[in-house]
Order: sequence, then C-alpha cells, then structure tokens
Amino acid sequence: METLETQLEEKFDEFALIKKQRDSLNLYLGLVRNRDEETWEHSVRVGLKGTEVAGYTHIIEPKALFYSGLLHDVGKSLVDPKSLKKKKDFGPKDMEELRKHVMLGYKLLRGIHDFSARVLLFHHYFQENGYPRAIPSKEIDISKGTNVLILYCGRLLSIVDFYDAASNRKNEKFVPGATEIPDHEKVKESILKFNSDQKYLIEQLYEKGIF
Repeated sequence: METLETQLEEKFDEFALIKKQRDSLNLYLGLVRNRDEETWEHSVRVGLKGTEVAGYTHIIEPKALFYSGLLHDVGKSLVDPKSLKKKKDFGPKDMEELRKHVMLGYKLLRGIHDFSARVLLFHHYFQENGYPRAIPSKEIDISKGTNVLILYCGRLLSIVDFYDAASNRKNEKFVPGATEIPDHEKVKESILKFNSDQKYLIEQLYEKGIF
C-alpha cells in the first residue's frame, strides 16, 4: 500500500505544482505534523478525497478542494496540544479550545492562500451548532460567482472532513465511550444523519465508491 507521503507527491505531480507551491503546502502541513501526526494524516486524506469528490461534482476544480482539504486544519497547530490529542474525557473546555482552530487557520492562510482561507471558515459552519457564527468580512475583492464557489467548496469540505473523521477517529471526542472505529454502514448512517441536506450527493458518493 502506498504511503500518504507517496500519494501526496503523486497528487502534486498530477496537478503539476511548481516547487514554490509544493513548498508552501508542505510548510503548513509540517506545522500540523509537528503538533500531531494524526491530524496531519487526516489533513492529507481529506485533501486527497476532496479531489475525488470535487471531480465528481464537476462544479469545483479538484485542485481547489485539494488545497482546501490539506490546509483546513492548519489552525490546530496553534491550539492547546492537550485538548488536540485528548482521546478520553473530552469535555466542553476542550471543544472550546479546538473551535479556535478555524479562525487561527484563517489568519495563518490569508494573504497567502486566500481561497483556502475563505473556504476553511465554512468547514464547521453548516453543522448543527456550527461555528464560527460571525464570518470575517472579505479582505480582498471577491466576485459573487467566486463567493458562491467558496461556499459550495466549504460545504463539500465539511462533508469530506466529517467522513474521514468518522471513518478513522478512535476516541471519545464525539461519542462518549467509543473505543472502536465504526464500520462502513455506521459511518454512512452518521454522515447522512448530520448532513441530511446533502443526502442525494452523499448517496451518490457511496454508490460510486468514492466514500
């Protein structure tokens, strides 16, 4: 089986990214990896899976969701590592700490990866009790069409993020007492429950073997 590093490099090659682009992405991913290996792995998987989902929709450029997926959790490099790595007794204070990662990530990326910076603002926005509720005003000129794409990219990212976390997270962060990774059907049941507005798309992603 190919390593995530190999898959990442192959995707860089597929998108013909120049050295400066690769170095920038790897720099941000390195910040995450130095803080927590599991979060790095999750970020890479979300970026890779995001390209498949975007390609299926024919609406979002795969590269856009690739970048956004890789960078969506970069803010976690700045949160309290105790809360980030906690697998048991995860409480409201820990969740409050982790919620900071969205705005921290936005601040790290703006002015460098502006599209991804805007997209990551929405990767927890659409869920129940989503956050942040106050979205920062745009710091650069964005057309109405681009803004629609950002919102849709954010919605797709939230689904891919949810899918990967549900498929790989073995801790009690969201399900008290959980000690095993849920099986494929339970993941599907969960993602449909919390993303009912995207039921048709999610069903299609499962039917096509993308999820």
